Amino acid sequence: MVAAVLAIPLAGCEYSGPPEQSAPSSPPPATPSAASFEENIDEVARLLAASPTDPGMPSETEPAGKLSLDLAPGDYLVSGACAGVYGAKLTVVKADGIPEAASFECTSTLDRFVRHDGGPLTISAVPPTGRPAATGVKVQANPDRRLSELEDFSDWAAHQLQPPMPGELRGASSGNTTTTASLSAPPGEYELHLVCAGLPVAELSVATWRGVEVLAPVEVACGGSVFKAPLVLPTEGADLTMGPGGLDSRFAYRLVPTGQP
Repeated sequence: MVAAVLAIPLAGCEYSGPPEQSAPSSPPPATPSAASFEENIDEVARLLAASPTDPGMPSETEPAGKLSLDLAPGDYLVSGACAGVYGAKLTVVKADGIPEAASFECTSTLDRFVRHDGGPLTISAVPPTGRPAATGVKVQANPDRRLSELEDFSDWAAHQLQPPMPGELRGASSGNTTTTASLSAPPGEYELHLVCAGLPVAELSVATWRGVEVLAPVEVACGGSVFKAPLVLPTEGADLTMGPGGLDSRFAYRLVPTGQP
């Protein structure tokens, strides 16, 4: 009897909690409506700052922008743009027939500097899909003098200190002030070669990465001849200090292994 009486209140106090409610499901994300081919053409024109009817723009019959031109020698800026797709590929073919291709995304234009020797130039921007995707291309005389200067320097450096020598470590620098350049050379014996231009003379010195001087400051004539000096690096790395610099100062240099310390 006592056990039965105690069981009744215990059973009556059992807690089941509020009724379980299912969490509200979030609505599916809205899918933006795809732009039409005409809208994508307008977007390409906006990115290129061009008219939808300009040469190189997509058309009703051809969604990919293409240009075939015969241009005078000079520096040019080639631009490509796309819309209605993630990205596209820009291809430039010069008179030698060798294609130079670069992929880009449609969030902005791809601007590419081209130094052209004259003659035919073919440019195309091709999307990975057809319509409604659209691509366009544009070419103009290079508007950025710095790009031409950089190409001038690159061309000059490529023709210095030829032919290449086995095991050489080389570099090139330019600047308006005294410049320090580093070469990652292991310890050993080397011959330093340096050519400079744009200055009557330049001052050159060399130290290891740990600051040990291995070539005291010396004046180098910048008339096109190659300056040569033996170097011994007791530890890794060489820092070349060249100056004083100027608007058209240029330095091409290399370390050629000659033996072991």
